Amino acid sequence: MKAVILAGGQGMRLLPLTEETPKVLVEIGGKPFLYYLLNNVVKAGFDKIAIVVRFKKEKIKKFLKDYGFEVTLIEQKEHLGTADAIKSTEKFVGNENFVCIHGDNLFSVNDLKQMKIDDEHCYVAGLKHKNPEKYGVLVTDEKKFLVSMPEKPKKFVGDVINAGLYMFTPEIFGAVKKIDKSSRGEFEINDAIMLLAKEKKVKVKKLDDFWLDLGNKEDIVSIESFVREGKHR
Repeated sequence: MKAVILAGGQGMRLLPLTEETPKVLVEIGGKPFLYYLLNNVVKAGFDKIAIVVRFKKEKIKKFLKDYGFEVTLIEQKEHLGTADAIKSTEKFVGNENFVCIHGDNLFSVNDLKQMKIDDEHCYVAGLKHKNPEKYGVLVTDEKKFLVSMPEKPKKFVGDVINAGLYMFTPEIFGAVKKIDKSSRGEFEINDAIMLLAKEKKVKVKKLDDFWLDLGNKEDIVSIESFVREGKHR
């Protein structure tokens, strides 16, 4: 199975660290964050890996050469959102299921392997969280089919959050072409996922291990501690 990593963003909440550096190359324990993610993706046994790049793409290209990773780079021409980034990978993916990962998130080798599901459904990885109101929440029915994905809900609707890890069937490419821009002026992957969810084509898969999110400067400290203790594999 192929894996796609979305790594086109700058990471405004990490400024000034990301002024001239892509978010995924912010250093964690002496190595770029992307090093740890790619290492785990490779260990999980994916056949081919592609990274969608945009901001300072030449630095990601240099990183791959320096660290010896064999990866296909796909350029997202404009900043048009996550759904647009996924649309750009259609030729690389072809007519088969694939795993998609937000490049600022880190998952265990085991959880990445668990997402290599070969059936007719799409899957969104979920994680139980004590503060779900800070994230996008995954609401399911009794058969684990996705019903809704409210973003930072003010009222409690569940405690399983969207971890930014997906297994998509090729149907996702049709869905991303049908959605309109959001209020942010971007094509959002959540909108495409919900199109398929309405047809009972999306399920939620709970992670067994961990989810590390490189969202702000405070996260760097906690991720460095996690890596230093060797828990990131």
